[in-house]
Amino acid sequence: MLGPSPLMAGDELPVAEARVRIHAALQPITDQETLALRQSLGRVLAADVISPIAVPAHDNSAMDGYALHGADLLADAPTVLRALPGVTVFAGTPLAQPVGRGQCVRIMTGAVMPEGLDTVVPIELCQVAADAAGDTVTLKPGVLKPGENRRKRGEDLALGQPALRAGHVLRPADLGLLASLGVAELQVFRRLKVALFSTGNELRTLGQPLEEGCIYDSNRFSLMGALERLGLEVLDLGLVADDPVALNATLDAALAQADVVLTSGGVSMGDADYTRDLLAARGEVGFWKVAMRPGRPFAFGPLHAAAGRTAWLFALPGNPVAALKAGSRWAHV
Repeated sequence: MLGPSPLMAGDELPVAEARVRIHAALQPITDQETLALRQSLGRVLAADVISPIAVPAHDNSAMDGYALHGADLLADAPTVLRALPGVTVFAGTPLAQPVGRGQCVRIMTGAVMPEGLDTVVPIELCQVAADAAGDTVTLKPGVLKPGENRRKRGEDLALGQPALRAGHVLRPADLGLLASLGVAELQVFRRLKVALFSTGNELRTLGQPLEEGCIYDSNRFSLMGALERLGLEVLDLGLVADDPVALNATLDAALAQADVVLTSGGVSMGDADYTRDLLAARGEVGFWKVAMRPGRPFAFGPLHAAAGRTAWLFALPGNPVAALKAGSRWAHV
């Protein structure tokens, strides 16, 4: 139940109570669809995304330097190692040959750690000297601990672990994360569909001549922008004259497609009586007088179509500032 209509009774409805009533009446969208990753920005995940790989996928170097056996490090004397001659391990090209005790190998950031090696010394901490047999790498005591500068397989994200949870709104960084996991498609909730129109004989749309006493419709455009920024699907139904036949036809079109019907104008006490009667005949619409300025007159409730569909009406005041403020207030319930 939406409760009595404070507008008709002359009482003001506190904003907090209005939010509670709206929140209690609405149900979240449950319909789902599968989208390509590149189309999913701003959408809401309908299921957990489980990582199909470990991140990182293998032990790898966190530094440019030399990979070595941590057990070769001396605590109280310099550590001298022989580098594999002419070998550098790059990312994407694992080392095929073994690296023995007392040896090390030049390695770049992101490269797979050679088998048996567990530590990387940054190049700036090394003293490298060349001789006939190749390079020797000397480390001062205490500059490095065994296991340092190695990223372990799965330390960021383990295989089979949820990468993102259902209900998460996808941001640009999330798309990058999912692409790094090889995820090409996502299960998301479909977008809320909002049918939007403005009412009033004094309104003209862009491109029409402006007769004396008329104004251009601005509410539809500001509300459309606010809705699209929220990631909603907006169905622009244009302008509707102050005429019951026209309003009925527009409501029929809205109810056939939308989850929400958003209008501006026609809900104040001074507006045409047929508007309230027509809306009330289609559902349980409450005409409220909310304790906020601007945005005081407001109508909310379910509208029922002949085919059994129901959409929720949010009818905002016609004043442009009031319409945008009220629309922003109630869109985030």
